[in-house]
Amino acid sequence: MTKRHLQLLPVILILIAILAPKLNAQAKFAIYGTAGGEKTEIGNESWTIAGTFGAYYGITRLGPIALSIDGRGDLSRNMNSALFGPRAAFALHHFPVKPYFEILGGVSTYNITNDGPKNFTDGNYRWVGGVDTTIFPQGDWRIDYSYSGGITQNDVTRHPQSLTSGIVIRF
Repeated sequence: MTKRHLQLLPVILILIAILAPKLNAQAKFAIYGTAGGEKTEIGNESWTIAGTFGAYYGITRLGPIALSIDGRGDLSRNMNSALFGPRAAFALHHFPVKPYFEILGGVSTYNITNDGPKNFTDGNYRWVGGVDTTIFPQGDWRIDYSYSGGITQNDVTRHPQSLTSGIVIRF
């Protein structure tokens, strides 16, 4: 991890410590999977096929704002990431569109050449935003965009980003 990435770690840990006591048995749980594209900027590669899978656990509601903890894996040809962090969604009862925002931190493994082995690991964080739209009582259609704070490769900072779409199943 670089020094810049380590500076975000206390913020994430404080958020978890504040929100963790509010967990209760009635919280919402969801799993999701999406597919789309990711531009890692590694090896001068353009957009490639990518996917995301994960789950989030609802902690509390503050009026129309639902706060959750999200954990996800992002997979593409040049990079795999494991990320975790807070999620905030704006959800009104009986309104099917729910925009959300996340700030996730974790690690990414990547290679510096196209299709080479993933032999570098670095701390990473991403800003994620999207929209979930209800398509059946316990399911949503999701459109998701993420932008990475960056990984450093040979003194050059790369900012991977992804655009995916898929299904959310709520329990």
